[in-house]
Parts: sequence; C-alpha cells; structure tokens
Amino acid sequence: MNQVSRISRVSDADAARMVSADAFADLAGQIAATPLPEHSAHRPASRSATSQRARRWLFGASVAGVAAVAIIAGGVIPLPGQSAPGRPTAGASHPSAVPSFGPVGTAAQLVDYATLAAATGPAFNPGPYQWIYTDVLQATSSAGAGGYLKGAPDGRLEQQIWTRVDYQEYAYLKNGKLVIAASNLPRSAKTGQASAPTTFGWPLVSYGYLNSLPTSPARLMAVIRDNLRRETNPIGAEGTGNVGVFNAVQALMQNVVLPPRLLAALYGVLARDPGVHFERSVTDLAGRTGVGFSTVQEGYLKEQIVINPKTYAYMGYVDVAIRAHSSTGLDGTTHFRKGQILGWAALLSSGIVQHPGQLP
Repeated sequence: MNQVSRISRVSDADAARMVSADAFADLAGQIAATPLPEHSAHRPASRSATSQRARRWLFGASVAGVAAVAIIAGGVIPLPGQSAPGRPTAGASHPSAVPSFGPVGTAAQLVDYATLAAATGPAFNPGPYQWIYTDVLQATSSAGAGGYLKGAPDGRLEQQIWTRVDYQEYAYLKNGKLVIAASNLPRSAKTGQASAPTTFGWPLVSYGYLNSLPTSPARLMAVIRDNLRRETNPIGAEGTGNVGVFNAVQALMQNVVLPPRLLAALYGVLARDPGVHFERSVTDLAGRTGVGFSTVQEGYLKEQIVINPKTYAYMGYVDVAIRAHSSTGLDGTTHFRKGQILGWAALLSSGIVQHPGQLP
C-alpha cells in the first residue's frame, strides 16, 4: 500500500503538480531518510501488487537507491540528475571486484563460483565513517506509480546516492552540486545518534550484523525463518514458507549493498529453496543479460532477481504479471494484463568510498 495515500487525501498526481522540482528533490531525500511506521508496510488491505511492492524498501534510508522514493511517493519525482558526477576514487572497494571463475549456467554453478570468488576477493567491511555509493536506474511510467508501475515502463530515472555507513548522513546531486544532509531516522535520546534502519525479514542492516550472519546456506536459511517468525504480519506462507524467504532475501538485496560472502550464501539459500526457480536469461532495465532466481506469487506475479553471470553481483529486479489479474484494496481495484511489467530496476554501480561525491 502506498504509504503517502494512507495519510493524505490529496492524489499523488495533484501533489506532483503543486510542488516544484527542487522541492520534490528535497522531499525525496527526506523520505529516504525517514522511517515508515513500524511494520506498516506489512499490513496491506489485501495482498495485492501494491502490498508486494511496499515491502521492498527499507524503513529508513534506502542504500540501494533513493530512486525508490519515486515509487513510495506514488509518482515520478524529478530527483537530481547525473550532471557533475563524482570522481573515481583510488583504493575504493567495489562489491563486484572479485575474481571470476567463468560464466554460470546453473544455480549450483552460481553458488559455487560466487562462494569461491568471495573467499578469494577483497574484504567488504566498511567503517562507520565511510560511504556506500549506489547508482540505480529505475523504470517509471507516464501512467503513474504507487508501489507498482500503473502503465508501460516508458520512462527512466537514474539516481546517484551516497549513504554514510553509520546512517547519520546521506548525499545526492542537486542541480549538479552535491547535497549532504543529516539523516531523519529516529535518534537515541542518550547518544543523539540515528538508529540503523531495518527491512522486511531482517532486524538490522548494519554491516556489523550482516558480517555476523552465517555463510552456510542451511544455517542462514534457519536465521531467515526465525526472523520471519518475529514479523508482525509477514508476507508469504505466514513467513515460514518459500515465498516469505524469497521476499526477505530480495528485500535485503534491493536495499543493501551486500558483502560478497553473504551474497553468495543468499544465493545458496535461494538455490536450495524448492519454491524458487533458476532463470538462465533475464534482462535488466539497462539491457544487460543476467541469470537469476524467481518465484510466482499470488498466482500471477513473477518476481525475478537479476544476477551478473560473470561477476556474480546483484544487478536488479524485474516484476511481471504472467496472467491477467484484478486486485482490490483500500486504494481501489487494479487490473493487470498478462505480460505487464510492474517493476523494473538496475543497480548500475556500487561500492565503498571515503567521502560523498567519490565513485568506486
């Protein structure tokens, strides 16, 4: 469910017409750094495509791209563009800068090669004052959006974002200039520090927590299932079935630039899940061909994770209706046609840098 529509009777389209582009850019940053009400994304009126899309985003600053804000806010927000991009950074770390053991053609190869590459590649453990850079390309539609694309994906929105690892600040480009802003996440009364955000299926997304997780797929699967049992209203087989696990894994990949060792373990979780299918060829929004994992949810919605077959890095996602479907919720009835793309995004680049404005 679109979070904005829950608290305002003004339509998204009307709101877009009333606010300037610069104001939208500032609003985007604020939304990206503001947590949603606790667990509100997991309480849809009906388990429609809108509810499925709502669980994607972090309860707080989206590490994998503030372009997501355009979807949360229910419309295409003209966020700052790509002018005056940052400069490459000497010594910066990139999660896909790992050895390649060849292209993958099966799920088993993906897990094996990604695990080997992660074990021999550089460490990915950023310090609290370093920054995570992401460059995300998001599909938009002239028909609007509100947790899903309401029409053909006829537009593109690219966004470069820098998020400090401790979540105290984030940065973006506005009119060619770098804007650094304090996080609006809840702050501790004792320390004054912003709290780390969370996402569906995970109690924390800090690198301290992520690097503490087991890399054995079986043990990691057990952790995910335990996390899902703690959700107030989990999505997918009451949080204990295959759909719940897939959704938790997908939410983490979409919102956080992950250490390669954990990413390889998550591939292992998906590969051993009987409800998840390996895709030999998936095209991301940037036109790149990858492999991936997918599930069919609610009988009509195919959700696909796209993975680079040579570097084993996460590339993005594609959501498509594989059959016609009508869904009714508090925001009305929505009709999806067979073959309609409901969501499409590509992670173009990511990595660790020393300060905002730099590129990995």
